[in-house]
Amino acid sequence: MKRPRRPLVRAALFAAAMFSGIFILSANAAAAEGKWRSAREFAEAHWRTPVPPMGEAPASHKGRERSLLPADCGSCHPDQYKQWRTTLHGGAMSPGVYGQTADMWDDNPGGAQGCNQCHAPLAEQQKKSLRGRGPLAAWGNNPAHLKKLEMAGLACAACHVRSWRVHGPPKKDAEAGAGGATTSGEHGGVLRTPFFERSEFCMGCHQHTGGGPNGKAIQNTYNEWRESIWAKEGVQCQKCHMPKRAHLWRGIHDKEMTQGAVTLDVELDKTAPAGIAAARIVIKNTGAGHYFPTYITPAVDVIAWLEDKSGRPLPGTRQIETIERKLSADFSREIYDKRIPPQQSFVMNYRRGRSVSAARLRVRVHVRPDAFYLGFFKATLAGRGLSKKARQLLEEAKRRAENSPFNIFDDRIELGG
Repeated sequence: MKRPRRPLVRAALFAAAMFSGIFILSANAAAAEGKWRSAREFAEAHWRTPVPPMGEAPASHKGRERSLLPADCGSCHPDQYKQWRTTLHGGAMSPGVYGQTADMWDDNPGGAQGCNQCHAPLAEQQKKSLRGRGPLAAWGNNPAHLKKLEMAGLACAACHVRSWRVHGPPKKDAEAGAGGATTSGEHGGVLRTPFFERSEFCMGCHQHTGGGPNGKAIQNTYNEWRESIWAKEGVQCQKCHMPKRAHLWRGIHDKEMTQGAVTLDVELDKTAPAGIAAARIVIKNTGAGHYFPTYITPAVDVIAWLEDKSGRPLPGTRQIETIERKLSADFSREIYDKRIPPQQSFVMNYRRGRSVSAARLRVRVHVRPDAFYLGFFKATLAGRGLSKKARQLLEEAKRRAENSPFNIFDDRIELGG
């Protein structure tokens, strides 16, 4: 039966930051404002992290224009703000992340800032900053730190504001490839570039550089896309994750988005001998522009069992396989990688003894978006040395991870005969 496609604890964050290679380079990367030779060059110039302090707002900026708080941006951009608030970008400084960094700012500020490179990248979101250079450099309280902005995650300004200059894509009705800049109106105008709508804009946080277990970066989403049919056809990340420029970025935590990424096909083996139930269960990555799932945190369980006419499971008939990339606890070794590349399939061959009471094959595809983090939070909370604040935050993170799983398919196939 074919289903139609439907439209950190410290060690974890330290390992992610160690492999991330977030772009940090000279402000001279762009020859002149707005004149970048490629999307990659623009991304490298735009994503220096932490994003340098904005400094004092120009005198021409009035009222909420002088604020970096997302809620103030939302006063003029209500649709984008309402969408952003529902996203993991808006919640990037989640209890799990904040719980891991809460104590790190005291004993390992460099590690905490490494986590913030993606989760809270503005200079104003950093509790501490490094002063001086070389061996004399030392961490101290960050004079640019804004307490109200600390938990804002990937705030509006992280993508759209540099030195109080607003950046964005061309207007919706602009010709393809158009960019340009204005110097009047709200915010003193907007610097526009089509590179905002290219996948390179996302790669700073969604592609780690350098090596990784088995030769693959821990976060390898951009490279997975670049090698896919979607990249060859010019389909950018924003096409799926920001449809019609919606600030949604739905992914593995969203049931509809996840279900639309794959198709399920179950074929009963009619040639199986009497007393045996056999089937070929195929999950095909038909809709994701990268591996399904991407990254190391999610796990997708393919579960099958036999049940009687009343829907009761029959003992001894359950079979389960998991689609995931499994690494060792220290991230140094890849145990296995069963994820599905774009346009490829994962196959589970089901075979179990069939009693006379067996009436159906039940097939369920169960998604655990935070599988790795759940185990990680449990292990950390079982240890010692956490402050009261960190423990409370990680308890909340564990609760959220426990409540995040869902099913994308749950089908019953009549066995017949």
